[in-house]
Amino acid sequence: MTTYWVRPARPNDLKAVRELARRVRREFHLAVRGAEQPGSVRVADLLWVVEAGRSEIVGCCGVREGDSGTWELHSLFLAPDWRGFGLGRSLVERALRSAQEGGALAAACWVPSEFAEATALLRSLGFREEVAERSQCRFVRTLSQVS
Repeated sequence: MTTYWVRPARPNDLKAVRELARRVRREFHLAVRGAEQPGSVRVADLLWVVEAGRSEIVGCCGVREGDSGTWELHSLFLAPDWRGFGLGRSLVERALRSAQEGGALAAACWVPSEFAEATALLRSLGFREEVAERSQCRFVRTLSQVS
């Protein structure tokens, strides 16, 4: 495995982030919806990427302010060859710390049911399944325990 680092996304990363999202969604035979595109990040969103080797973007995760102190975790994607090394955990933990620093009391995330690895990751990070709707599950976590 080559070296990597988790860092805030830069504007010139967004094309690579969009392509990563497309690849992961195709892997699970899911359509890419415009509103879910990481490249359509709003100004209020905070987005992190995993940069590997020679500036290759292999992972991403974002968070945005939501209602009543609950922020939304979104755009959690990791290239298949980079799974199992703790990078998804690093991305989510970084997003949660930023949300908490921004005043979030909780974080929530909708995950397609096909994303078994993401579901397992969220559960291991203290998220609990709150709602199952169609082919997605909503996970929620209180942020008081973020380290």
